[in-house]
Amino acid sequence: MSRRFSLAHLSLIESPPAELVRIAVAAGFDLVDLRLAPATQTDAVYSAGELAGLARDLAPMVRGAGLKVWDVEIIRLNDRTRPRDYLPLMEAAATLGASRMKLVCDTDDHAYACALLHELAGLAAPFGLTLDLEYMVFSGVKSLKAALAVVAAAGALNLKVLVDALHWARAGDRAEGIRAAGPALLNYVQLCDAPATAPVGREALIAEARTNRLPPGEGALALGDLLEAMPPDCVTSLEVPLPPGDDPLIHARAILAAARTVCARLETVS
Repeated sequence: MSRRFSLAHLSLIESPPAELVRIAVAAGFDLVDLRLAPATQTDAVYSAGELAGLARDLAPMVRGAGLKVWDVEIIRLNDRTRPRDYLPLMEAAATLGASRMKLVCDTDDHAYACALLHELAGLAAPFGLTLDLEYMVFSGVKSLKAALAVVAAAGALNLKVLVDALHWARAGDRAEGIRAAGPALLNYVQLCDAPATAPVGREALIAEARTNRLPPGEGALALGDLLEAMPPDCVTSLEVPLPPGDDPLIHARAILAAARTVCARLETVS
């Protein structure tokens, strides 16, 4: 099976959902990831009614373009999280035909996070949605090992772990950890590149993740090791923020071409 590529909303975060869909199609992506709940204070905030209307309007556009929504984000786990508040987001994701929803954990209390995850997974299951926990060194779940432990303890079949190339590298994770976990829990990867040396300090790491990623192949991350350890047919989402002043469509095409080159090189070596 050939690898499918998705355009992550962070790559063009200033583009509203409908524009992102149009760019994803024009650039040649198979899939698109939509941020329909805020991850930062500057992201758009939609009411339940706005989410429902947005999903109804976007769904025929997505289908007509031959595209598919892969991932809808984002669910945040913290002491203010009320799982049922995310039902409108889940309903919107289902209307759009999405397969996955992304979660991040802002609490160090993993027992509490597990309880939230279990409830959220139960709410998502009737919509046919898989929930992916994304770990980050500056979040409450800082490594692949920790993320796998939290997901296992939450005990739901539709809970998985998302491996983001940048966070994987900054956590000091290795391909062996991916192979040991296996494809049942790890079947979705986000791709970008970065310098070998991490910035110093939490705020600098956050800034790198949100604004300073590089196209695949233009940095020093061990992307070949990462991709070789992941299932060969797993969806690969490209998360490379648009540099200031660049054209969104040109950027989308460039990061897709870069990712295809990296993956083709891996297949040649294999």
